[in-house]
Amino acid sequence: MRYKRWNLVKIQRKKRQKFMVMLIIAAFLIVPFYPGTFTFAGYVYTKLVKSYIATSEADFYFTSDLLSDAAEVPVYQINHDWATAATINFELRNYENQLNVSDRPITYSVSAEPAGGSAGGTIVPNGTVGQRRPVRLTVPVPANPAAPLEVLVTAVSSRPYAKTLQGRFVILPAISFSVADNSGSPVATLTLTLSRAAQSSRNVTIGWQEGAVPDMTNPLVLNAASIDLVNRTLTTSLHTASVYELIFFKDSPEGNYTAVTATGA
Repeated sequence: MRYKRWNLVKIQRKKRQKFMVMLIIAAFLIVPFYPGTFTFAGYVYTKLVKSYIATSEADFYFTSDLLSDAAEVPVYQINHDWATAATINFELRNYENQLNVSDRPITYSVSAEPAGGSAGGTIVPNGTVGQRRPVRLTVPVPANPAAPLEVLVTAVSSRPYAKTLQGRFVILPAISFSVADNSGSPVATLTLTLSRAAQSSRNVTIGWQEGAVPDMTNPLVLNAASIDLVNRTLTTSLHTASVYELIFFKDSPEGNYTAVTATGA
């Protein structure tokens, strides 16, 4: 009898173990279909929805090579000599990557503040192939071309869903110059700053009005490609990403001489 009772207990224990195993297996099979029931189940469900059971809004992709919808707006620098209007170029896209492509037309508009052109259009889908639309904005010459100009570009999609992309573009003068206050001094000092550029050097034309003459022993003058003392101009080649100084001897020490200009040749 003892043997039989022990065997019965053992059998019941095995049944409980099998029941628990079956219960665990059933939980793994059923739980993923009920998001939020358990932390594990919610994670699996979220991944499944994102990867396979995509909703219409989740399938909407409006992106750019330079603009972003991030809280921290990206910043870019452009060097420009303002001989003509500046341009800002970028792309708008209907995809995030090769696997995530919007399948409906996207209507968008682009603006620039405080100055710049505007644009608008539609990105038409082409199946699973992502599409790009180049955008070119024109920024007119500012009132003070010697100072940096910051332009905020905003691209907004209106259909099928609303999304905003932005980028900040700081346009730096390729050539900037200043003349320090020289009241009471016999000389006026011109400071030239050339921004970093793809080319290692560029030609610069310096002009001045009556009331002063440049230091003819300065390397900028000695190495000048041309000098016109009648019209008071000289053109010389200067290295980019560099700062230069040129002294002008004034006719009258009392005044503040600032009648000097520098432009790209």
